[in-house]
Amino acid sequence: MTSLRITTPCRIHLSLIDENGYTGRVDGGIGLMLDRPNVVFEASNSAEEFSIEAHKYYRESIEVINEIASKVFKTFNISNKNFHFNLKRYFPSHVGLGSKTQLSLAIITAITKLKKYNKLSIKELTQLVERGGTSGIGWRGFETGGFILDGGHDYGKGKEKESFLPSSASSSSNPAITLSRHNIPDNWRFVLVIPNVKKGAYGDEEIRVFQNYAPIPQREVNEVSHQIIMKIIPGIIKNDLKCFGDGLKRIQSIGFKKIEINLQHQIVKDLLKFFEEYGLKAYGMSSFGPSVVGIVESDSEAEELLKTVQKNQKNGGGHIYICKPNNSGARIEYID
Repeated sequence: MTSLRITTPCRIHLSLIDENGYTGRVDGGIGLMLDRPNVVFEASNSAEEFSIEAHKYYRESIEVINEIASKVFKTFNISNKNFHFNLKRYFPSHVGLGSKTQLSLAIITAITKLKKYNKLSIKELTQLVERGGTSGIGWRGFETGGFILDGGHDYGKGKEKESFLPSSASSSSNPAITLSRHNIPDNWRFVLVIPNVKKGAYGDEEIRVFQNYAPIPQREVNEVSHQIIMKIIPGIIKNDLKCFGDGLKRIQSIGFKKIEINLQHQIVKDLLKFFEEYGLKAYGMSSFGPSVVGIVESDSEAEELLKTVQKNQKNGGGHIYICKPNNSGARIEYID
């Protein structure tokens, strides 16, 4: 067969850990993968000529697809002549959901599998498309799904990273390392809200945020780490949403996550406040926002929360999804 379809998960980045660097390492983070929204990317290498197709809503991504694919073709000295790409589904960039990493990995995975370059690891593929320079959640989640704790990068003169910079401006070619990975409890449901407000910081603005606010005080970095080890990960393992949520709520009031939230539009802050007043055991904002999730323990609770958010989101607009955990990573299917 010469065609395949890749359906990726969606990444929720819950917090960076260390933007201080006193231990000789920086970044690190926690996050998890959801079943939607998805990137759905189809590829074949039996076309008459190279072409890229995309749904009308995603045509702005054609340039990105061409850029990433060209890099892959050049790396492996592959002729692009017979390749056809079709972006069937995509989700917005710069809203905190890691769409570019998922798309980049879908592209390089498709090309290398169609060419039967099967010995490359997902870490090597990530390195080739230059992702994972700050967060290690998206690249590992593409492979395995689940809840992921990453350990960041060596920090200092001549090390993987010499300054506090995001992936887009980092010279690190090594994806952030995975420390642990756990299944997300199957009964947890995530009401994902993507408000129709200014997109999260990216490009020059994102660089300025890191330059202006790092390093974070050591005591706050230490507490974020403590909450992750003693509350958030035990909550995942024990299927104890309150334990998980207590830790998650606490780290939103300290460290780099506090800064990310403080920079948000008032609608995003109001959503987080609404989740607290509603009585949710766990909620959070993904990456630089504006996407937020409220976490509950059943389909019925998720439906009720969705309806209530819709009633209270008169000025926010945007998109709302009920999402399930993705504990398996991207789905790769060979098609006729």
